[in-house]
Amino acid sequence: MIRKLGVDCSESDRIQFVHDWVKLCASGKTVEAFDLLDSPLDTTRHTWTPEDFREVTFDHFDDEKFPTVTDPETVEGTIRKDTFEYNDGSGWGLEFDLPLNGIVSDFTLMFDFIKVGGELKVIMDDCHVM
Repeated sequence: MIRKLGVDCSESDRIQFVHDWVKLCASGKTVEAFDLLDSPLDTTRHTWTPEDFREVTFDHFDDEKFPTVTDPETVEGTIRKDTFEYNDGSGWGLEFDLPLNGIVSDFTLMFDFIKVGGELKVIMDDCHVM
């Protein structure tokens, strides 16, 4: 089970959260995975849904199919996990290569970990091809 992170979480905690989130998607529990995420603090930003996630990856392998999210522990290749702290001290960002159809794909998941009071908001900011 994925645990909610606190504002004092470590870089490895944030990476593990996204790893486990992708693993949950790979197990067919995409709706449950998205239920773990918070809405963007800026209401003009897009709130990602399981449907958006599915649609954006359609035909990624030029086969006119929806690819399958792969468990990061079984993927061929090395998954890039880049983290950074925001200059204003509000939190952190994390870019994580999305494994699809058994390989590391060109898709990058972008997550924000934003401190709000004593709570940490976890927001999927984007899913795009790098």
